[in-house]
Amino acid sequence: MTAQQKRTIYILWLLVVPLTFYIALNYFPAESYNYVNLVIYLAILVATLMTSISLDKVSMTLEKWVIFSLFFQYGILAEMIFMQIAIFILLFSQKSPTPKAFRFAFNSINFAVVSSISGAIFYAVGGSLHEMTLGTFLLAGFIYASAYSLINSVIIYLLFKWLKIDLAGMKKVVSWDYVIAILLLPFAITFSLLMQEFGSEAFLLIGVPFLLVLLVTSNYMKSNNLNEVLSSSTVIGHQLADSLRVENVLLTFIDKIKGVIPYDSAYIVDFRMSENLVMLAFKEGEFRSGTPNRFTFPQKRSEGDGLDVETTKLFLNKKGIDSLLGYTFDPLVESVMTAPIKRNQRTEAFLILTSNQRYAFEDAHVKMVDLLTGYLATAVEKARYYEKTVEKSVRCGLTGLYNFRYLESKLDEEMVRYHTGEIATLSTIILDIDHFKSINDTYGHQSGNDLLCAFAALLRSYQTSDMTLARYGGEEFVIILPDYEKEDAVEFAEMIRKEMEESSFKIIPDLSEDREPTIVNMTVSIGVATMPMDAKDGKELLRNADRALYIGGKQAGRNRVGVYEEDKENVVS
Repeated sequence: MTAQQKRTIYILWLLVVPLTFYIALNYFPAESYNYVNLVIYLAILVATLMTSISLDKVSMTLEKWVIFSLFFQYGILAEMIFMQIAIFILLFSQKSPTPKAFRFAFNSINFAVVSSISGAIFYAVGGSLHEMTLGTFLLAGFIYASAYSLINSVIIYLLFKWLKIDLAGMKKVVSWDYVIAILLLPFAITFSLLMQEFGSEAFLLIGVPFLLVLLVTSNYMKSNNLNEVLSSSTVIGHQLADSLRVENVLLTFIDKIKGVIPYDSAYIVDFRMSENLVMLAFKEGEFRSGTPNRFTFPQKRSEGDGLDVETTKLFLNKKGIDSLLGYTFDPLVESVMTAPIKRNQRTEAFLILTSNQRYAFEDAHVKMVDLLTGYLATAVEKARYYEKTVEKSVRCGLTGLYNFRYLESKLDEEMVRYHTGEIATLSTIILDIDHFKSINDTYGHQSGNDLLCAFAALLRSYQTSDMTLARYGGEEFVIILPDYEKEDAVEFAEMIRKEMEESSFKIIPDLSEDREPTIVNMTVSIGVATMPMDAKDGKELLRNADRALYIGGKQAGRNRVGVYEEDKENVVS
């Protein structure tokens, strides 16, 4: 809302509220007041306001039965005063992003108008504070309660239109407000009649039973809501358990909690070595990749920075958010929730949720987050174990490079990319260390293994994110190069061959008695083949690169790059 809109409401309050009270006092005089009864009414009103119920996810208080009964007994002025008291109580008992002064001014205007108009309608249709027939009382009361609810809804609708607030959920609220008003009307009529007949003792007949039923109903609904929360948590937990990759677990978690916790942005920050902070996953609106734009944090957490490692914390206004020292949020953020993610009683990460609404998060959300972060920690641990298991199954235990099993599956993936047009060419390089058997015979197998690891490290220095590097078997290695033309692949292979030729490797021979460090020089023979000119599928591509290696590399004298060509079989580069 704008400053002009706030000023307009405040000015309207000065014009409307005093005027309606003046009209009620002078044109609708009340009967003499019984101040003991009024105190009882006030006590019942406060107790009713403190207990809310949730209907179809709409939270409502049931103070109308007290307000209606008060009107039937003492008239418009008493009802207006008590309604203003109710507004003031709700102002502090219900959290809202709307400023308190604006909320009070608008609701004060709203119910001053509602009270005066609906009261006037009651009198106009034959209602009276004096004796009436029961039929007249019921009819006038029904019209009064209907007018009270409908006028209230019309005024709120006009306010929402003026403030350009989304009206999507208003139909549900209006419907329940009217239903509640009509359902409470018999209680109000009965209570006012009993108060007239028995005085304050009527409180024991209607007031106490109503409050007890309200309390039981409220607790029952809260229990149902808790069951729904637990049910939702279980569903989310199962969905997390189905994810076998850590990244998928984190993104699934962020997506699914959106359905139960009203956040605008979500972040999962790793807490490494109980000190370092690293972003693991985030969601800002529809974006959940790249670098977050609405949140920054220090590289290390410090004591007293406000980020609690033990309990979930709510920061529901700007002042609270400012207590998170070193953590910067988008200027629109009004509420923040921080929750530790624990495994084995140790905090390993943090969930940070933000909202552009003040008081967006509640205690129920804290309980939900505490439950769900437990599921998350378990799911992440399971996914990490799975990834490690998969990693071991596709990695060479000696060099740490991918093995032949992974190479085959990756080659199939690249073939799919080629046939779908995602890549235009696919080159394969096979590398074989020359005379490796004699190296093993001369220096021992352990020294041979050391040299294989050294060569693997040399190859890694050339690897980029789009390449696949694998150990083919023995002393042979393969590099898959998507979108590499043959000339580029040959040039790349020649770079590796040349560096290998110029490099020296230090080993400690197993077979020497003194085990003194020894310098070893090695060369490598290489074969290159490229799709689509050299092969139609992945297996043929690998086979033709292997032919180029042995014919154009090994048989041509070793320490060479052999290039496959279909018409000439192989040509030495």
